Amino acid sequence: MSFSYHHLDKWATCNVDLIEECLEKNPKAVVLVSGASSSGKSYCASLLESLLKSASYRAVIISLDQYNIGLSGIIPNKVNKNYFNSNISNMKEIIKVVKKVIYDVPFEKKYDKEVLNILSEKLKSFFDSKEELNKFLDGLYNEWKVLNFDEPTVYDLKEAAKDIKSLLKNKSINVKKYSKVISEREESNQIISGSDYDVIIVEGIYCLDEVLLNSLKGVYTIKNFIDSNPKSLFLRRVIRDAKSTSASNVFTITNYFKYIIPSYQDTIYPCKRFADVVFNNDMSFLEMRGGDLYTTKVEFKTLDKNIINKIKEASTIKSVTYQKDTYFSVENEVNQSNNLLRLRSISEDKGLTYTPSSLVHKGIPKNRKDGKIIRPINIFLKEGELNKVWSSEQDVLMDFVRAGFFIGPIQKKIKTKLTYNGQNLTIREIDNREFFVEIDEPECEKVVKSLGRLVK
Repeated sequence: MSFSYHHLDKWATCNVDLIEECLEKNPKAVVLVSGASSSGKSYCASLLESLLKSASYRAVIISLDQYNIGLSGIIPNKVNKNYFNSNISNMKEIIKVVKKVIYDVPFEKKYDKEVLNILSEKLKSFFDSKEELNKFLDGLYNEWKVLNFDEPTVYDLKEAAKDIKSLLKNKSINVKKYSKVISEREESNQIISGSDYDVIIVEGIYCLDEVLLNSLKGVYTIKNFIDSNPKSLFLRRVIRDAKSTSASNVFTITNYFKYIIPSYQDTIYPCKRFADVVFNNDMSFLEMRGGDLYTTKVEFKTLDKNIINKIKEASTIKSVTYQKDTYFSVENEVNQSNNLLRLRSISEDKGLTYTPSSLVHKGIPKNRKDGKIIRPINIFLKEGELNKVWSSEQDVLMDFVRAGFFIGPIQKKIKTKLTYNGQNLTIREIDNREFFVEIDEPECEKVVKSLGRLVK
């Protein structure tokens, strides 16, 4: 029997019920929380832990993220497998040397040519010939270019299973510690003992991977899969990585569409079939209120083009920009206007052709009585960055479609900045049918109102 929920409290309560059933027959319960990257697994696990503790159960969370091998292991291990048929015998020693060299190197330069030159000196004693060494170094460079953090080989799942079994036997384990900033394992002196806990909650994208499940064969587990719509997954991933890692948005978004989405579709989503409980966890109201910046404006709307023409005739035109905005939505999305993901393209020939320019997310506006529109904004790719990810608008749209998005609506806009009666205004004309007047200074409101028929 499996259960499916759209409400967090119902999902958590279902797990408590299943845990209580498990504890009727076993001294401890193991809860596995799997799902897509950025689906909210950590948050769900923390809520479940709190709920259990309030019911006097002793619960602990083990994160599979902490079993990440680290870049000093991930890349060399891939090279050993793909270039040497896993025949390099002294990989542990090699990884130690690599870790010392790349530990403090900025993320995007971990395996650059300069670093490889240093590794060439440090690793030459591990190989029988210069040809073998160069083959290894070339492999490091090539595998680094196709790095994918969201595949099973990134994590030591057998090590995680061993620790879970130790806790079930009331033994102690050393808590693993992984830093997303430097992308490496760090030393940890923290110890936890299985005798201190009734419930072991394990969360991570590969908690339902067959390697882990097979390693836990014979262990009674409660298996969860946390899912979200494509828009929630993308927004959470980019926003999270910008705050918690040293990787740029260009790197994150490139890898998201090139590797993370295929990994999710090929290796993570198929594990949903093993789940006892499924929870669909789309972005919450609070999540859509967050942003790095806030836009503030007062604007008026009219459908009467004559009013706009009157303003222009009485103004000094400063600049005119032609834009095309493409919005990305998902199936069954409610109130898309409160959760905008927008690709902006710019035209240099007055709207004949457009070039993709920026990718921006706008969240839910703040509640105001004074008519000001204040809403959070996350600039994912600013002007000059988007072409580092995609070479054309078609490439952008195809990536989003493959990730499960719908394309549209699409709006063509003309943005005119001007000075009217000594005040700065911006006029936005949308598809030549809707017109907005944005006011830079609050006192300008009375000036614009004097033209009449502008509705706030």
